[in-house]
Amino acid sequence: MNRFVVRFLRTAPLAGALAAAVIFASLAAALAGAQKFPEFPDVRLKQGRAIWPGTCEACHANDVAGAPLVASKASWAPRLAKGKEVLYKSALGGLTGPKGTQMPPRGGNEKLTDDQVKAAVDYMMAIVK
Repeated sequence: MNRFVVRFLRTAPLAGALAAAVIFASLAAALAGAQKFPEFPDVRLKQGRAIWPGTCEACHANDVAGAPLVASKASWAPRLAKGKEVLYKSALGGLTGPKGTQMPPRGGNEKLTDDQVKAAVDYMMAIVK
């Protein structure tokens, strides 16, 4: 363990306990959030689900910036009607929504490959179908 952390925990046990509680609560919340979204047997959808929590979930599960919620089939119906290639293009290149809100290219995760972004889109489409 880092010397600073050890020294901090020795000098401020209550603060250390609170910090640990916050860390564990955050981890528990992340795990609980990941559990409320379905798993699919398809390998591609498993890949998309692995990307989902770190890139997509923040907006598409929490009504942030006008992003369509994956819990709302009605919100996704007109998007699905446009076809997956249109959704891929939006996810890869970003878009400005009807209320002026923006989704950055690749959901803000520049490290994702095109195939990873498409897998995440496929995962969201599978949820809302």
